[in-house]
Amino acid sequence: MMLVSLIIAALFNVLAARACTTFLLQGDGALYFGRNLDWYWEDGIVVVNPRDVQKAAFVLPGNSPAKWLSRYGSVTFNQFGREMPFGGMNEAGLVVENMWLDETDYAAADSRPAVNLLQWIQYQLDTCSTVAEVISNDTRIRIEPPPPSAKSLARIHYLICDSSGDTATIEFLKGAMVCHRGESLPLHALANDPYADSLAYARAHTLPEKLPARLKDLSSYARFNCAAARASRFRPTSPDKDLAYAFATLDQVAQGDFTVWSIVYDVKARKIHFKTHKNRDTRVLDLAALDFSCASAPRFMDIESKSADAGNFDFQQLSEPQHRQYLTSFLSRPSVTEKLGDLTMLMELQLMTIRGYHCQAAKR
Repeated sequence: MMLVSLIIAALFNVLAARACTTFLLQGDGALYFGRNLDWYWEDGIVVVNPRDVQKAAFVLPGNSPAKWLSRYGSVTFNQFGREMPFGGMNEAGLVVENMWLDETDYAAADSRPAVNLLQWIQYQLDTCSTVAEVISNDTRIRIEPPPPSAKSLARIHYLICDSSGDTATIEFLKGAMVCHRGESLPLHALANDPYADSLAYARAHTLPEKLPARLKDLSSYARFNCAAARASRFRPTSPDKDLAYAFATLDQVAQGDFTVWSIVYDVKARKIHFKTHKNRDTRVLDLAALDFSCASAPRFMDIESKSADAGNFDFQQLSEPQHRQYLTSFLSRPSVTEKLGDLTMLMELQLMTIRGYHCQAAKR
């Protein structure tokens, strides 16, 4: 499936021009994870991923695809269809989000089974409840390196946290996983430079107590420094004020019209607050109100959906016809085909792989 890796590489090469920012706010039992997606397209679906589903990765020929059972249900934000999330949170409170990183260099092929760089996110949400478990998975799976023709294109790193507040950055540098956690992670933020370099910059550029409502310098270092400073200065008061603080931080590091999604995960409450560039109303998803049993099948809604008066959303079953309809609509957009080419084959490979997934609740 050479085409899969090439297309993933192509879409993230486009992303390099408009990168993202993440951070974690915590204190006195409060735990909020903030994320801006800065990107060319706002389209997306919010997917309810069931637990107890047997899965396999779709990877390049010559790689052994990872196979696993989803232990946890999750909610993810996807643009390129099911199993290809940009980020999300599972029912155990694990949050995983990704950002571009030029310096990324994945491990060469070895005996470990492989996943692609986006399905890596879904794998962790499916199988882990803690940051420690995510880190230990590096001995079990690897991210498939892109082919030589695309080696310099597909490059991301991750910020993750769990319900205890344990937080880590995960990067792949010089062919090995590099993790910052605990004492090596004094600032809880991540943008688009290696964490060690961003930390050094922040220590050399102390920010004043009063920060502008919008940054003028939108470089990766400046966004990291602002988000990290806001995270360090966070003092929880009430849920409403804490959420306002989180969204104000996202606004400070926003990149104008290119900031298409702004998401705040209330990890302790297992709630996701999000807004989009087109729909500035903050919508709330309560994971406790969702059915993650595999008997109900995956469900989805358009990211622009509005909740009903009771705060509920109209999730629909993500059947293959529905999935195909969404992918066809998005992938056929002129701006998408102009930047990424014809992705029809990717859609067919994706649908074919997912067709083999099945519920194994009785064997859990």
